[in-house]
Amino acid sequence: MVNLAQQAAEFLLQDEYDQAIAIYEECIAADPNVMFNYWMLGLTFLLQGREEEAQACWLSAILSGNSVEIETWTRELIEILETEGIQRLEAGKYEQAERIYLQIIEQVPDRAIAYKNLGNVALHQGKLVEAIAYYQKGIELEPNEAITYYHLAIAFHQLDRLEEAIACYREFLGFNPNDPITLNNLGNALQRQGKFAEAIDCYQKSLALDDTNALAYNNLGTAFNSQGNLAAALACFEQGLILEPNNAESHYNLATFYQEQRLYEKALACCDRAIEINPNYADAYWTRSLILLRLGDYKRGFIEYEWRWQRKENKPRTLSKHIWDGANLAGKTILLQAEQGMGDLIQFIRYVPLLVKLEGCVVVECHPPLVRLLKSVTDIKKVVAIGDRLPEFDVYIPLLSLPRILGTTLETIPAEIPYLKPWESVSLKLEIPSSNCLKVGLVWAGNPEHPSDRQRSCSLQDFLPILNLQNIVFYSLQKGVKSAEINEISCPTNLLDLSSKINDFADTSAVISQLDLVITVDTSVAHLAGALGKRVWVLLCYNADWRWLTEREDSPWYPTMRLFRQNRRGDWQELIERLAQSLQELATNKQG
Repeated sequence: MVNLAQQAAEFLLQDEYDQAIAIYEECIAADPNVMFNYWMLGLTFLLQGREEEAQACWLSAILSGNSVEIETWTRELIEILETEGIQRLEAGKYEQAERIYLQIIEQVPDRAIAYKNLGNVALHQGKLVEAIAYYQKGIELEPNEAITYYHLAIAFHQLDRLEEAIACYREFLGFNPNDPITLNNLGNALQRQGKFAEAIDCYQKSLALDDTNALAYNNLGTAFNSQGNLAAALACFEQGLILEPNNAESHYNLATFYQEQRLYEKALACCDRAIEINPNYADAYWTRSLILLRLGDYKRGFIEYEWRWQRKENKPRTLSKHIWDGANLAGKTILLQAEQGMGDLIQFIRYVPLLVKLEGCVVVECHPPLVRLLKSVTDIKKVVAIGDRLPEFDVYIPLLSLPRILGTTLETIPAEIPYLKPWESVSLKLEIPSSNCLKVGLVWAGNPEHPSDRQRSCSLQDFLPILNLQNIVFYSLQKGVKSAEINEISCPTNLLDLSSKINDFADTSAVISQLDLVITVDTSVAHLAGALGKRVWVLLCYNADWRWLTEREDSPWYPTMRLFRQNRRGDWQELIERLAQSLQELATNKQG
């Protein structure tokens, strides 16, 4: 009998259910009093998907006993199922483990450990919302088990629900204040929120408990770098590499550090090393592509730019049709699929005429605030907002893949402007104090959700040195929460607020068409002004986006654009001083 039971167990582990069932039934026929065989036979039915038969098997066996035996056998069954569930969870057989734990809950609805293990199953499967619900139920039933708070924090963290993740990490640390891994994770969540001082404190506590953790050194270096403490950041990155010289992430973090310092060749070497260690390291390829593009190597840069789809932050939206690969477009409709920000869409919509020359019929998906503006482009057959029903099409392509497919180089950028037309709007005629005044549009902040917003945006206070220059009237094109900064300025200025009159980019284009100049940080208005052929001055942070290249004051993408770059990281004051001088010269020339 023992040998038969062992054979059945082996078949069960190999998921050979029919053989296991036959042997367990043989064991039961030989000795009906061995309850273990009923539990295992029911388990085998369950794993085969025969849930009702599993429950009938267990129930008939349990109800054959007296009240004491029923209680004992029920407890025995649950213990066996929990053991089997753990084995499958640890073996990565998550669907099997899920079936077992759901069955435990059906038998014993207040079994906290079953909910917690169901949470673990869901977490491993990437079902984060389900995992959170299971963990929360487990905590409700048994609130004093620390590890569940840790697992719940991980699920919240992966969903980017940072406040909830931080609260759960802190709950876990209340039980285990000296856990270096949790301190490191808490630091990561705080750093994502921009709370760098708190994050640094967590990393330092983590390293005080375990100074062999290369990842914690890298995280600490990233936080120091964000604070501008470059020496401390570099020391941390280098220590991480001393501990783990073949850690691809350490080389990648050093690459991002060098990139931000405009040490691009060093950054490329670090990316190369990270990729050598991990040939599928999407973030390293992505960063390398940005450096190549920034250096003007568009051929290689746009090829590696396709690695953006392998990054967890940027999953592609796959459609039912084929992605266009450059094949003949004659007689076909091509959908340009929106991606990234509105400025990106404005910049790369310039490729529409090239597709029309290839005899393609072009339909465009775009952000809702761009719909009215793009409907004025005669080469576009149809414009739809993101989320609306798509029109019929034959092939599609994510918009920022066009430069690669069409072989764009620095010399072949399609820079014929204007390629957008301003919207005509009687309701947006500007008040002009004097015909001799220089009319200047102003934008000082971009999308606060952009990962580089802290670097590329400034405040209206930074512009105070120019807001009272003679013979200039400024018009605020700023939208969003930052537009309220106008009300925070106590001194009189030559700034008129248009934010309440501007509802979308068609309205913005109508205003820009009446201006002499647009001054803006790196945001969508810069692209709009450039696409309209308007004189535009763009204020760039120290390590500007790839599309503005390096060092040069002009842009091959926009012939009417002039670039003002920070000479020191975060130093808007010196940049504004240079801007003021150029602006005064322009105003004086208009007067003359």
